[in-house]
Amino acid sequence: MAIRTIHVGAWNRARSHLGVMTQSEDFEPVALVDVNDDFMAQGLDLADLGSDAAHSSLTEALDRHDCDAVVVVTPVVIHAPFIDEALAAGKHVMVEKPFTVSLEDAERAVATAEAAGLQLLVTQNDRLNPVYPTIRRHLGEETYGPPGYAVMIHHKARGGPYHDSPHMHLWQQGVHQIDTLLSAIPRTPVRVRGISVEPAWGTWPTPSLVHSIIEFDDGTSATYVGTSQARHSEFQFTVECEEAALATSGLRTNDSLLLKRGAEVESIPTDPPPGGMSPEEQISDMFARQINEGVDTQLSGRNNLITIRVIDAIARSTASGEAVDLG
Repeated sequence: MAIRTIHVGAWNRARSHLGVMTQSEDFEPVALVDVNDDFMAQGLDLADLGSDAAHSSLTEALDRHDCDAVVVVTPVVIHAPFIDEALAAGKHVMVEKPFTVSLEDAERAVATAEAAGLQLLVTQNDRLNPVYPTIRRHLGEETYGPPGYAVMIHHKARGGPYHDSPHMHLWQQGVHQIDTLLSAIPRTPVRVRGISVEPAWGTWPTPSLVHSIIEFDDGTSATYVGTSQARHSEFQFTVECEEAALATSGLRTNDSLLLKRGAEVESIPTDPPPGGMSPEEQISDMFARQINEGVDTQLSGRNNLITIRVIDAIARSTASGEAVDLG
C-alpha cells in the first residue's frame, strides 16, 4: 500500500520531492499546505490533485485527510513546529535540510519520534552526489593510504541575508557543506573549534563567515571555511591521504573527482548512484525503506544529529573561544 503524504510547502524546493513522490509507487500525495496561492496552484497541478487537497495549515490538512507521513519543506525557522505537530499526530516526517536551527529542537524531535515508533528523515541531498560516496569508499578502503586532513572552502555570493535565525550562515548554509564533509570522512568527530566573523564591510545581522576545525577519533582533522556574503562563488574540497589527494572544485560540485600527486592531476571515475537514482529519488527510496522496513538510513534524524551537534559546537566554540568536545 502506498504511503500517503501531506506536503507542507507546495513549490520551489518542495516540487523536487513532490514530483518524485507523485511518480513513485511507494507514495501517494494526498494534500498540500501553502499560504502562497501561486505555489499552491502549481503544486496541485504537479501532483494532479483537486482544490479539495489545498490547505493553509497543517492542522486543517491533518483533520481532513488520512495520511501516513508529512513532508516539511518550509523556511528553516519554522521546521521545528511542523515536525512537532506531525509527530504529535502520529505521522512519520521527512524534513528538508537543514533539520532545525537548534540542537535542542532536533534532539527533541528524534526522541519523540523514537518513543512513538515513528520515522524521521532529513533531506541532505548534497552528500548523495556521487563524488562524496566515492571519496568515502576510497577513505574507508585506504586506497591511497590513510587520510591525514581535509580542507573545504565555500564562497557563496548570495546577495543578502537568509531568513532570520541564529547564526544565519552556519545554520542555513554551512550546515549543508559540513554535513557533506562529515559524510565523506568515515570517522567520528570528537572535538570542534570555531570562529565566526562579520567582515568590516559586511551588512548581515549575524556573522556571515565561519572558520572551523573538526577533529576525528583517529587523529584526522578537517578545516571548513565558508561564507554566504562573498563577492564571488567558488567551492573546493580536498582530502590529503598518505599517497595522494582526492579533490573536487568549481562553482558547483559536479560528478568529477580529481586525484592529485605532486603536479600530476587526473580525473578518476565516481561510483554510480544506487539503481541509477537521482539524489531526490534516493531520498524518497530511503524514506520508504525507513517506514516500511524500519531501517536506519544515512539520512535518518538520529544520524543527522551528528551534523547538528557539530554545527552547535561551532557556534558554542565561537561564543566561548574554547574547543568543544562532542559527547
